[in-house]
Amino acid sequence: NNNNSNNSGGGAVSPHPAARHGKYASYLQQQQQQQQCGYSGCNTQLQQPSICSPTTAVMGRDLNEAEQMKLRELKLASEALYYPMDNDLSVLMMGDDRVKPEDTHQDPKLLQVINLTAVAIKRLIKMAKKISVFRDMCQEDQVALLKGGCTEMMIMRSVLTYDNNRNTWKLPHVSNTAHIRAEILKQAKGNIYEELLKFVGTFDEKWRMDENIILIMCAIVLFTPTRARVIHADVIRLEQNSYYYLLRRYLESVYPGCEAKSAFIKLIQKISDVERLNQFVIGVYLNVNPSQVEPLLREIFDLKNH
Repeated sequence: NNNNSNNSGGGAVSPHPAARHGKYASYLQQQQQQQQCGYSGCNTQLQQPSICSPTTAVMGRDLNEAEQMKLRELKLASEALYYPMDNDLSVLMMGDDRVKPEDTHQDPKLLQVINLTAVAIKRLIKMAKKISVFRDMCQEDQVALLKGGCTEMMIMRSVLTYDNNRNTWKLPHVSNTAHIRAEILKQAKGNIYEELLKFVGTFDEKWRMDENIILIMCAIVLFTPTRARVIHADVIRLEQNSYYYLLRRYLESVYPGCEAKSAFIKLIQKISDVERLNQFVIGVYLNVNPSQVEPLLREIFDLKNH
């Protein structure tokens, strides 16, 4: 949304190729302006696909106190995601009386997994409400961001909880044995199984297992200013940009300069992939009998009872 770059630091700088990713262009352009003005003080510049020099090949700077606090807030907010799900699982696995034997339209195990996502979504809502900038937003924007972003956040979290060896998603459980078999998703219409595993598989292992990266990306997804019925899009965009910047700074603190820059650009692309994948996920919800799913899911996806 910003216009021409400020030329106080020399000549005009051409936009980085990653700026062609539509809505992310404004963020990258803003970062270029900040770098030219000396605002960010980064030792790597997004707009220059340069070869690493000895000075940029060293490990990036540590996060400053404000950045550490912002990341710490996300980690504290995410604690709700790790409470054991024993009670939730036992209710579902006892056999839901909403699933009638004569209803062959939906696989019972798939329906259990769909209803289990309501538990995950409730926890993601709790997480969002522990983020101070989210709490400070008006009620309308909070609802719009959660309705539009909860499944994308869930997809992002699935990267962290996927067990590649067993082809399952791990669930928090007191005995540490609960998991969901990915193959159950084959019962759903569309290519959700293939698409989800392809998405997880194209995540670099070191990013996939780094909870800090996944948490920051969840925040980026949550604060998406283009959700339906958003009122203060400019405020939301500002918050989203702050998490883009935190992601970039975190990567600079754990990887050498050029590797950090490359990771940042690739992870931005992953956010585009999440949006695309979300359409497959929504298709699964829209294909169920609303009377057989949790009320929260009916509300989020505006499902009407048949």
